[in-house]
Amino acid sequence: MISLNRRKAIALAAGAAAFPANRGRALENPAVVRIGYLTAPRAWTIGKTDGSYDKALGTKVEWVPFPSGGPGLTLLAAKQIDFAIFGNTPIAAGLSRKLPIEIIGSPEIVATSERLIAKPGIASIKDLEGKRIAVAPSSTMAFALEAAIRINKLDGNSIKRLPLGQPDTIAAWRRGDIDATYINGPFWGELLAAGGRQLLVSADLRPSGVFVWNSAVVHKDFADSYPESVVAWLRTVQAQIDRYKADRDGVAQELAKAYAAPFEAVRDTLAGLDYPTFQEQLGPGYWSNSVASGRTAPLVKALDGVARYLAETGEIKRDGIPESFATTVNYDLLNRAFPG
Repeated sequence: MISLNRRKAIALAAGAAAFPANRGRALENPAVVRIGYLTAPRAWTIGKTDGSYDKALGTKVEWVPFPSGGPGLTLLAAKQIDFAIFGNTPIAAGLSRKLPIEIIGSPEIVATSERLIAKPGIASIKDLEGKRIAVAPSSTMAFALEAAIRINKLDGNSIKRLPLGQPDTIAAWRRGDIDATYINGPFWGELLAAGGRQLLVSADLRPSGVFVWNSAVVHKDFADSYPESVVAWLRTVQAQIDRYKADRDGVAQELAKAYAAPFEAVRDTLAGLDYPTFQEQLGPGYWSNSVASGRTAPLVKALDGVARYLAETGEIKRDGIPESFATTVNYDLLNRAFPG
C-alpha cells in the first residue's frame, strides 16, 4: 500500500480544513474522469458499454481495471483513478492509514457472489485444515476466509494461505497447486464446472455478525474540486443498477459478452449481490444520513469491526483506526445526489 509522508499529510490536512468553505462551488468539469473497476462483471459497469458515464459526466471517461480491492486502493491513493467500488476490507485499511479517500455509499452487499470452493474430496469446512487455500490479498474474500476459519473453530495455523489474484488462482487450481480458494464470480463458475465443491458463501457468515460489502469511494481531492461530478457519478451508478434490476438477464448477457465470460456465471454473480438504493443506504439500516446519526449505523459499526480485525492481524495499527468511520463518509454529497 502507499503511505503518506509527513509533508503530504500536512498538505492534505490543510486542504481538508479549507474544504467546508468551498463545498458546493464546483470547478469546471475535469478534462477526464478515471473510473476504477474490478475485473469481474458488476451491474453498475453496464454503463461502460454504451457511454452512459461519459454522457452523464459531460467529459471523457477512462476505465481503469484492477483485480481486487488492494490494488484498487493503491490506484486511488496514487491519484491514478478518481472513483471505484470495491470491498470494505481494503477500504477500512486505507482509511485507517489516513489515505485521502471518502466513502460515498455502498451499492453492493455481498451474498453469494463470493464463495469458498474446494477440490473434489474435500467434503466439509473441517477438511480444510492442513490444506492450501488461495485468496486475493487485502480483499473481502480474505476477510471472509479468516472469519470462516474463526467461526468454524479451525486450526488456522495448519492452513496455508496463498495470496493470489483470481486469474492466477484459476491457473494454480488447474496445476494442482491449491486445494481450495475463496473466490469471486464468475471465476468460481469454472471451478464448479471442473468438479469443485462449494463449502460456503459470504451470506452464510451473517448470522455470526460478519458482513461483507462493496463501497463506492472517491479521492478526496477530486470530491473537493468537482462535487457536481461526484453527484453525477453517483446518480449514474444508481441508474445502471436500476437498469439491471429491470432487465437482469439482458444486462447479464451484455456483460457476459463484454467480459468474455459464460452467461450463467455472470447471471449468478450479479444475482449474488444485494443492491440497496442510495436512498435506502442513507437510512438507519446502512449508513444513516449524517455523521451524528451515522455513528451508530450498522455499516459504520461493521467497518470498525473490520478495522479491529485488521489491527489484530497486524495489517494496520490500532491507533490509526478512526474514532468513528462516520467521519469518513461524505454525507454532504450523498444527500445532494439523493435528497430525501
